[in-house]
Amino acid sequence: MSGYRWWFAVAVLLAAAFVTLIPRPEAAVAAVHLGDLPASIAGWTAQDSPIEPRLVMASRVDSYLNRVYRRDGDEIGLYVGYYKSQRAGDSVHSPKNCLPGGGWQAVRSVSVALPLAGGDRPEVNLYVVENERHRLIVLYWYQSHGDIVASEYAAKLHTIRDAIALHRTDSALVRVTVPVTTDEAAATQSAVDFAALVAPHLDLVLPR
Repeated sequence: MSGYRWWFAVAVLLAAAFVTLIPRPEAAVAAVHLGDLPASIAGWTAQDSPIEPRLVMASRVDSYLNRVYRRDGDEIGLYVGYYKSQRAGDSVHSPKNCLPGGGWQAVRSVSVALPLAGGDRPEVNLYVVENERHRLIVLYWYQSHGDIVASEYAAKLHTIRDAIALHRTDSALVRVTVPVTTDEAAATQSAVDFAALVAPHLDLVLPR
């Protein structure tokens, strides 16, 4: 890590620690119903895939959605993990930390733009991983209060900003996964297209 990035990371961590010491209680947030996300989007039809309770407890997530969307024989995984507060040490976990523990090895990590219908093009993370038999395209980002950010550092800064301005630290991790069958470029495009479709729907479900 470069000297600049190291000092930036330290500054973010110190600021995040400061947020946990803010005495004012967090503002009340309406209940989140991730299941309200449409089960049918542009011809993609979803099937819920519950996660083992022990894994849910380990993630310390307050609410989650785990689905597989299918269309014309293709499938896309969607996971959304929502944290209503990050003041007590319950912070959003990056897939970069979780996937290697599941036996996946990183092949490539870049950022890509999501071409949203309104013309916005927020950056999200593109993470290509593989194990002995499979390769997977993973897109992930952090979404809260109408914002989409890719960087873990930027997400922390948004949390600090919102803790001070809104007295809220809630946020969600969104992850889209597409298995690579034959064409990695086609799988990547499918992941980007689906993510661009689902992000606006999530914006209606997550608290603004």
